[in-house]
Amino acid sequence: MTSQHDRRTLLKATGATLVVGSLAGCIAGGQLGSGGESQSDEPKVNHEVRADRTLKVGPAGELAFVSDDITVHPGQTVAWEWKSDTHNIVVENQPEGANWEGTPGPASKVYDTGYRYTHTFETLGEYEYYCQPHQSVGMVGKVTVAPVEETTEKPTETPDEESPATEDDLPIEVGPGGNLEFSPDLVKVPAGTEVTFVWKSDSHNIAVESQPDGANWEGTPDSENTVFDAGYEHCHTFDVSGKYEYYCVPHQSVGEKGTIIVE
Repeated sequence: MTSQHDRRTLLKATGATLVVGSLAGCIAGGQLGSGGESQSDEPKVNHEVRADRTLKVGPAGELAFVSDDITVHPGQTVAWEWKSDTHNIVVENQPEGANWEGTPGPASKVYDTGYRYTHTFETLGEYEYYCQPHQSVGMVGKVTVAPVEETTEKPTETPDEESPATEDDLPIEVGPGGNLEFSPDLVKVPAGTEVTFVWKSDSHNIAVESQPDGANWEGTPDSENTVFDAGYEHCHTFDVSGKYEYYCVPHQSVGEKGTIIVE
């Protein structure tokens, strides 16, 4: 750990406030801490389980599963990632012989931002599900398990194949729920948009990997070894059209990276 990070730890222990220097954007300090509510009484989910499809639950506060109708092959795994609070998955219909139970607990049990749930589908057919608190407003979804030759869409999404988020999905959260990720990690915005990054957990930063000619984004201030904690904010206005790629230095090896496309 760097001396700068050690100094931050000491300041936090003594109740002092760390004042960060000026940025070429907006920086807002915040309370340093865990960055989220404790869910110690909830079932533990392995965030490292590889998924063939990843769906967003309640992105930007929207009462929806995104995507809400997908097709996969037998043996493939689907992940749902919570982007807002108070949602769950209740199975309404499934093929005979299937054993999908939805999120753990009764239908009244809900989960919050940062939660991740996975299920591997084996039995052919259609699976219909809903969010119990929001079923009445249309928060429903469907998974169809079909043989390979009957599937017309690509079952596996990569970051380049995802539908990008928009300026309506901002700000970008850094380490939400303790996850080592930027959320959303793929955003498309018009030129001149100010993008805000909000730290939801500790020990993250932003290093710019690539950007268009003429762009001047430098990421978070100071060296690449300088990290920031929950409550920190970084803003930058993206004026030059093109593709911007960035990553968190401490967690690049585990995939904490993102892309901003400026039109």
